[in-house]
Amino acid sequence: MYNETMIHKIYLAGLIDGEGYLALLPSRNSALKVKSFEPVVKICMTGIESKIIFDQLIKQYGGHLETRSKLTTGGRIAYTYILKSKNKVAVLLDDIIDYLVIKQSQAKLLKEFCKLPSSHTRYASYDPKVVARKEELFNELKTLKRPAVTCND
Repeated sequence: MYNETMIHKIYLAGLIDGEGYLALLPSRNSALKVKSFEPVVKICMTGIESKIIFDQLIKQYGGHLETRSKLTTGGRIAYTYILKSKNKVAVLLDDIIDYLVIKQSQAKLLKEFCKLPSSHTRYASYDPKVVARKEELFNELKTLKRPAVTCND
């Protein structure tokens, strides 16, 4: 039997599978000439009910809510929940990864990224192998996000 907490995690996994976005956002510090990445989880939905759900997610995991200034073609307000903190993304993924279906591969790559140590040239712990793995994870995630090829017979 499912308890209430598990049902919430399963529901959240379903939202992310259907309406979510899991990625690494690249950034470059031009002063240091170092490419780095930031993990991100986004969910976009319309309607006031989605705002209530997103407010609960913010209380539980952190992050923030963006409201689209223009109404959708159906006259609804669009909300986007955004979570970018490496530690917070890791907690959210830990809670839902077993329940994801469509985006489980992406979540596993993002989770691996979140476990990697910081690898900045200013730190004594700088490791070029870690930097290379982060670049690989970025490219693998990008590949998974491409639409499937369709056949036209």
